[in-house]
Amino acid sequence: MLLRHADKDILRGDYNLSPKGFLRAIALARLIPGCFGNPVSLSSFYVDPDTSKNARSYQSAVPLGVASGVNIRIVTQSPEQSFDFGTQLRQSIAGTRGLHVLFWEHQRMPDLARGLGWNAMPPIAEDDFDQLILLRYDNISSRPRVQRLSQRELFSQACFTKALRASPVELDITPLLGAGENSR
Repeated sequence: MLLRHADKDILRGDYNLSPKGFLRAIALARLIPGCFGNPVSLSSFYVDPDTSKNARSYQSAVPLGVASGVNIRIVTQSPEQSFDFGTQLRQSIAGTRGLHVLFWEHQRMPDLARGLGWNAMPPIAEDDFDQLILLRYDNISSRPRVQRLSQRELFSQACFTKALRASPVELDITPLLGAGENSR
């Protein structure tokens, strides 16, 4: 599963999630296990330890890591070698079952997708934080079957609402349901 990091605030100009992005990350921590099952691995685009550049990918993964108990791997070579990481991951998971969730920087996602065997991933718009992309493989040599889903639509599905009701914490996802809205 490929996900772009959650919403940013373009006016604020820092590397952190916006409040709406943080809400999305928390909602995804319920949506993913509720609708797709618990992940077996979580990977995040590289976070620069000196400047915090690209922190949003890791911040987006944290609630899912906490909810699932799966450690988050920060892929240190991702800025230059997203394609190579995708290729290595595809080879390492060949013949295994389970959900591998990748939180990535949107400009590098097409390279990652090519490494995972999907050569036709279109670029992601600067203000698009809604996509959730499933790649399913019949075998290592097959091209993945690609399913592009809308998080906004999944937030209204029974698998999510049931997971939401089972949680001991209230979560108002109203800001995530606005059609075509951008970050703030």
